[in-house]
Amino acid sequence: MKVANRSTIRYFILWLLTVPTGLVYVFLKYPPVQVNWSYVAVFMVFGFLTTYFPMLRNNIPIFLVLWVTVPAFLMYGLFIEMIVMQISIIAIILSFPSKLPLMQRFFINSILFFFLSIIAALVFNLVGGEFDSVKFWPVIISVFCYQIIHTVVNDIVLKLYAVYKRIDSPFFSKDLWLDYAMILVVLPLSLTFYYLLQFIGAGAFLLIGLPFLFISLIIRLYNNSENININLRQAGDIGHGLSEILTEKAVIDQFVIKVSEMFGAEYTYLFDHQDGWLELIRTYEHEKFIDIDFDLLSAGQGIAGLVLEQNKQVIYSERKEWEAVTKDYSPDEMQSVLCVPISRNQKIEAILLLASDKKSYFDGYQLKILDLLCSYFTVSVEKARYMQEAVTKNERCALTELYNYGYLEERLTYEMDRLKNNAIKSLSVVMLDIDHFKQVNDTYGHQSGNDILHMFARKLEAALPNGGTVGRYGGEEFVYILPGMEKTEAVEFAENLRAEISSYDFTIIPDLVEDKYPLIVHITSSIGVSSSPADTDEAMTLLRNADRALYLGAKQGGRNKVAEYVK
Repeated sequence: MKVANRSTIRYFILWLLTVPTGLVYVFLKYPPVQVNWSYVAVFMVFGFLTTYFPMLRNNIPIFLVLWVTVPAFLMYGLFIEMIVMQISIIAIILSFPSKLPLMQRFFINSILFFFLSIIAALVFNLVGGEFDSVKFWPVIISVFCYQIIHTVVNDIVLKLYAVYKRIDSPFFSKDLWLDYAMILVVLPLSLTFYYLLQFIGAGAFLLIGLPFLFISLIIRLYNNSENININLRQAGDIGHGLSEILTEKAVIDQFVIKVSEMFGAEYTYLFDHQDGWLELIRTYEHEKFIDIDFDLLSAGQGIAGLVLEQNKQVIYSERKEWEAVTKDYSPDEMQSVLCVPISRNQKIEAILLLASDKKSYFDGYQLKILDLLCSYFTVSVEKARYMQEAVTKNERCALTELYNYGYLEERLTYEMDRLKNNAIKSLSVVMLDIDHFKQVNDTYGHQSGNDILHMFARKLEAALPNGGTVGRYGGEEFVYILPGMEKTEAVEFAENLRAEISSYDFTIIPDLVEDKYPLIVHITSSIGVSSSPADTDEAMTLLRNADRALYLGAKQGGRNKVAEYVK
């Protein structure tokens, strides 16, 4: 913020040396004559209103202030035109948000249009333009040159600024051609206004001025309505897209990205709500996800906590409105904030916070659009959770939470296809069986046996190499599928695993005795290993080979052993 203040001071000094000084010089050198100050006052009002309520195209404002400044220029000269233009700049600054500080924007635009006025006036003079003239063709030619130069120089300055800021902005675009096409609209309008003022006087403000302002306002209202309809269609498309995603994580990520894009937010934060606490689960800044350290928020803490406590949407126009409320983290450039609760069945499930570097960026109508999007989001998350649960039930063993036999077969076939297509160079299967597991059930009870199976599964999961898969094959048998692992590596892995299992303390509470107390149990496992392409190039044969090595090698060899398949 200090850097921004220093920059504003520099622009203020530059503005002070150019604009006020320049205006005084122009007034003394080229003083306006026979000025009707009531006309000038109306020019200033029309200029202000024209720029404060501009026409919009694709949410981009079209400023037609030249229809006011040209008649003022032709009637009273450069000084009056500059005054009307400077008043119009104030309206532009007030009506359209920007990342730059308000005063800094004013100084920059004031200096720019000050020099535009001078350059356009010089060209007007060079082509023989005369003030207060009613000669038709000379006036048309000189005003046309005036407007062309004004537009061209303005565009060149904007393009140079884009290059300086490294903003991708093609010089020739539809918006540029629209700027020049609007000259064909402004030229006859400004000249008609000027001639009516010359011949009928103040009545021209009623015949041209007021109708133009009303038409501009009607078009703006139409564009706002059209924008709402466009946003509603976009919300529908986003909702449809979310409903087709099958995982909760992907739904959340897509929702955050799309909402950020749709509302043009530089910052998007999503908080999950559990038992009165908010946890930040997604941070999306400047079109990328980032990780930040952020403490849990309780109801009433920070902007999101305030929305949770009140169950009410909030909009802040600028930083000073919310800075005292926020907690811990907030980027220095952040200004406007929009924060809403995301509810499902009358219960707050999450809090969404959008923010922009620009002041007064968010509008009230966006709350309804966002509320609709949040409804799509909660439904899609619920659907994704249901689908994930269904898939888990289909693919996972309910007791151990490992993959089941059906999934293991599919995965093994997939990895074998990868081997045949040279995506991997080797594939190993490691099969384990808990030794004397029936004795565990008979001694301690089936519940204790189930507890051991669950703990055993966690042990296998913890040992799983990257890229591998582990699952319950059936009963007390378990299988590792290890793509990219040679047989020697697989045997070494199996031996280390066997040693870890045999030394591990499995703590159970027996359910076959009256006095239930924790008891440490030690178990062992027998392991068989088979690899491809060394042993076979068929997926099911590879599995059978590991099974054969387990029983014929490890079990018959005395148990608590590792055996590899031998042809």
